[in-house]
Amino acid sequence: MKSAMRRCLTGGVTLGLVVGVTACGGGGDDDSGSGSGPVTIELWSDRAGTETAVAAFNAAHEDVTIEWVNVPNADLPNNLNNAHEAGDSSGTACLAQTDNRNGAMLLAQGVIADIGEQVEPHTDAFSEGAVDALTIADTVYGVPIQRQPLFSVFYAPAFEERGLDYPTTWEEAIEAGRELKEDGIHIFNLAGEDPSTFMGLAWQAGARWYQVEGDAWKIDFVNDASLWAADVMQTLLDEDLVERISYAEYAAMMQQYDQGRIAMRQVSTWQLAGHQRNMDASLGQWEPAPNLMDPGASAPVSAADTAGYMVPSLCENQEAAVEAAVWLATQEEPVTAMADPVDGSGWYPAVTDSRPYLDAVVPRDLFGEHAGQAVPVIEEAAAEFAEGWVYGPNSAAMYEELADQWGKAMNGEITVESVLTHMQEWTVRDLEQQGLNVVE
Repeated sequence: MKSAMRRCLTGGVTLGLVVGVTACGGGGDDDSGSGSGPVTIELWSDRAGTETAVAAFNAAHEDVTIEWVNVPNADLPNNLNNAHEAGDSSGTACLAQTDNRNGAMLLAQGVIADIGEQVEPHTDAFSEGAVDALTIADTVYGVPIQRQPLFSVFYAPAFEERGLDYPTTWEEAIEAGRELKEDGIHIFNLAGEDPSTFMGLAWQAGARWYQVEGDAWKIDFVNDASLWAADVMQTLLDEDLVERISYAEYAAMMQQYDQGRIAMRQVSTWQLAGHQRNMDASLGQWEPAPNLMDPGASAPVSAADTAGYMVPSLCENQEAAVEAAVWLATQEEPVTAMADPVDGSGWYPAVTDSRPYLDAVVPRDLFGEHAGQAVPVIEEAAAEFAEGWVYGPNSAAMYEELADQWGKAMNGEITVESVLTHMQEWTVRDLEQQGLNVVE
């Protein structure tokens, strides 16, 4: 946590890394929110378990009270932006729960604050890499609350009946998919509106679409890792090895899993409860296993977004807000509430020691006799996250454009590789139009 860049992400300091000039620290680094009576911190989040976590905080504190406002995740960035543009601190939150994709954009727009100095004393409470995942150019913009270790779940009978081993690499998954296709079974499901599996695969393999290079954004969609990921996706699509059910048709997708018509899924802990809740015929027949590996990897790697609590720059009680966020993110009662897969969100916590919370996220009816394997698989998945991934100032618009292109690729209108070429050109042009320094 050092240098002027860490103290304030302004247009003058970062020489074109951000969209606009931001206010340093909003309420000021010395504003603890104390000295004028009890402080109320408004928290925006729609995640299950938040109400219980907030109640635990309020029961344990007299000087600070959290007021929870259920703001849909999809609306949160726009709501924060609107409040920021209005310049009225009474119309915004002091804590907002979102992920690093939205966080990078909100930071660039000056909507959320650099909270590195306040977070620094607490870094030992978080798992390795968690704070870094919410950091750009030494600027910390969030208190981590959730990470996403990725692993696989396999419908065991589909493989056992055909004498197939579970694939350990994406290439092996393609081979298994070819065998399963002969009996009308798809190896995987891809949704036309959601490019996250493709993006995550490139990320896992080593792609870094955005990087800070000196005083500029380096954009690189067309690299070996991304091209490999595009080839994997193209093969799955061309050979009809995947089902293509939209996540908007969740019940229909779950029915296909339950009938064993889709043989595997890449998941994290927050998705497990939904599988158990929406299955009947196949309960007890799913087995957890490590995430599929990319070429040259010696161990599975997880590549997915990190969620955190962010502090709007207009917040007048920033120090109190960060302290509240750290408490919510690290103390047993709120962490348990968020990790609960039934009444909470099934989150894998971003704390140094996650072991006390892992048994609770295991859906024992779903895994049956394989339930004992779940915790070791989750721990292995969390052992190595793909580091160094950051999102840029136009991350939300980039993802929308990527989703549009991904849908066309899934419909066969364009190739997956051409999605990368388009995104390279589009992202560079979009950043340059905003007056930012860009290199390729």
